[in-house]
Amino acid sequence: MLRLIIGWHFYREGADKIVAGDWTSAGFMTIATGPLTPVFHWFIYDGQGRARLDEEATLEAWEDYLQRIIAHYGFDQQQTEEAEQIFESRKEQLEWFFDVNRDEIRQYFEGLDRIARYRQERGRAEVASLRNQIAAIEVEVYGNLSDWLPTIDRMWSGYERDLNELAHPEQAQRGHLRLPPPGQKILDTKRIDVIIPWFDVIVGALLILGLFTRIAALAAAGFLAAIVATQWPGYPGAAETIYQQIEMFACLVLAATGAGRFAGLDYFVGLFWRRYCPLKNCPLKKEKKS
Repeated sequence: MLRLIIGWHFYREGADKIVAGDWTSAGFMTIATGPLTPVFHWFIYDGQGRARLDEEATLEAWEDYLQRIIAHYGFDQQQTEEAEQIFESRKEQLEWFFDVNRDEIRQYFEGLDRIARYRQERGRAEVASLRNQIAAIEVEVYGNLSDWLPTIDRMWSGYERDLNELAHPEQAQRGHLRLPPPGQKILDTKRIDVIIPWFDVIVGALLILGLFTRIAALAAAGFLAAIVATQWPGYPGAAETIYQQIEMFACLVLAATGAGRFAGLDYFVGLFWRRYCPLKNCPLKKEKKS
């Protein structure tokens, strides 16, 4: 019953994220507290917006993508002209955005530099009132970021969509050419947001079926341990994670007992293994028995 309940919990969590389609771990990583906070903040995709708020780099990436998509689909003269018009239109849109917000963006980056200097001052980090002052400055500095970044993201996705839609059906068979987001790391929240929902679904399904239970339960326990680590127990300002801790240790119990052997498919896997295991006739094993 413990295996089924935990499996159903993981499965539903993953399925709900997939159905919603807009789930992101960025907010969860942002509020991380404890000694591992810098690690979790590192995983946030362009958390400070430095890549997406770089006008020159954005235009260079868009122009490079224009040339690549023309070559990818083999656009004719008319399609190439339409693609160039789309580029010019998006370029004007981006320049207008930066013209309107240029002063605020400059002040934002100055604020980031000021926060970085404050954090390097040991005295400020050790005094609670000064730590609160830094937190207040962060709230003020990051105020416009939640409006700027979604706007720029829509420009990137719209630019990619418009250019790919120029392809004729025959050309479209070559596959959609993706426009990589700026500043993306090998593993950040953009990729984590794709992995985690399917991880939850797969782990949940394996636990429900009782298949490869030890591996699935250990993976679930590791995932829950990571959640607990984001809100380090006993650390000032950390949120309560007692439920995640309980479920983490319950997963370790499932792994230790091999709970899939009870009303699970691991029972049949064990029968197959004992019968067809290539090591059962191993001379070393026979020698040990003798």
